[in-house]
Amino acid sequence: MNAVQSAVPEELRVVVEFCNSATLLHGTDALATIRDGREWLVRHGWGGEPTLEHLISLRDAREVMRAFLADRTDTAARSALNQLAQEHWAGPHVDDDGRLALTPSAGLPVSPSGAAVGALLLHGLTGSGQRLRTCASEACRWVFYDSSRSRTRTWCDMNTCGARSKMRQYRDRLT
Repeated sequence: MNAVQSAVPEELRVVVEFCNSATLLHGTDALATIRDGREWLVRHGWGGEPTLEHLISLRDAREVMRAFLADRTDTAARSALNQLAQEHWAGPHVDDDGRLALTPSAGLPVSPSGAAVGALLLHGLTGSGQRLRTCASEACRWVFYDSSRSRTRTWCDMNTCGARSKMRQYRDRLT
């Protein structure tokens, strides 16, 4: 685990890992094929044999979450996240410790997308969860935890996406 990953609070790690199952900048997607999807699921503690429909559902859920994290004020992104939450979770309740908890929808096992959306609902909407961001580069969209003191980080990595953006702006000014 690198320093950036270790900055992610444990309760939000499932969101980051799920959203980053695709690396758009490098053209890789751990949920693209059944074999790759099975490997990713096992590596992250999820068993079972995925079907193509299951992987498509996971990829769609991942993009819904990325869109929401990119712009939490976007009505369509919020609506899509709410729909995803309703598909996976029957409703909130207060657990024995007096904390908010979620009940899985009847007959639906908790999946990576359900666990990620649950973590986002329980921990990602307030407090330190508001530091979850999506890289401003449309070619990247990597989800990261903004551990900067000013809470204004825009790119996943200043040496990659940030440098590309600044170079593009510089070239635009020259022309």
